[in-house]
Amino acid sequence: MVPDTALWQGQRAILPVWSQLHLVENSAPLKLVLLYSAHRLRMLRAFPDSLSGFCSTLSFHDTLLSGDTGRLELICTPSVEIGEYRGVFAWLELEVLAGRDTLAWISPLELLGNGTPLSVSGRGGRIRILGGPPVEPVGMEGVWVGAANPFREELVLRYSVARSGRVAFRIFSLSGKEIPVEPSAVEVPRMGTYTLRFRFPPWEVASGGYVVQMVTESGGVYLLPVMCVK
Repeated sequence: MVPDTALWQGQRAILPVWSQLHLVENSAPLKLVLLYSAHRLRMLRAFPDSLSGFCSTLSFHDTLLSGDTGRLELICTPSVEIGEYRGVFAWLELEVLAGRDTLAWISPLELLGNGTPLSVSGRGGRIRILGGPPVEPVGMEGVWVGAANPFREELVLRYSVARSGRVAFRIFSLSGKEIPVEPSAVEVPRMGTYTLRFRFPPWEVASGGYVVQMVTESGGVYLLPVMCVK
């Protein structure tokens, strides 16, 4: 009923809700109920299709069922009482919210005619989400972590050493969970400032505080707090 599409994070879009209906006597008003990914989509408004004129009036009711599921009711007064209709039931304007999932969905739940269940068929639409939320890296104590896109599998660390040798790294969340990264150690040829690109599972790093443990070959251990914020 809603076409598959791809949208950028933060983008607003207007999507059609297609329907194929068989109207009988006393079937008005029509109520179409949709479920959707509430943690990734914000429903802004709904309006009737001006070309077909199928809905003479259309109202829009949005409720949150849980942290990740929303319920949307589209209540339509059809311009015809009896007959077949195949076309756009309504248009939905929505916004793609920031988050970590790369797929959102909109799925039909039920169709009611004057309170009586009517047949509704068709799979829901899937929205592939492109891009990541803007992330501002905040460095403390000389360490800068740049995660320009937390969906990527790369994190940049700039650090300084006083002498050559082997330097090992471990990264922890503030709750104490270790984030698996590669490489876990490097050889530095001389004193200076270096840039290291870590690889990590993309779902492991989000906004929040982290601690980088840096261990030098001479045995020095440094705990360097960093904060990654949206």
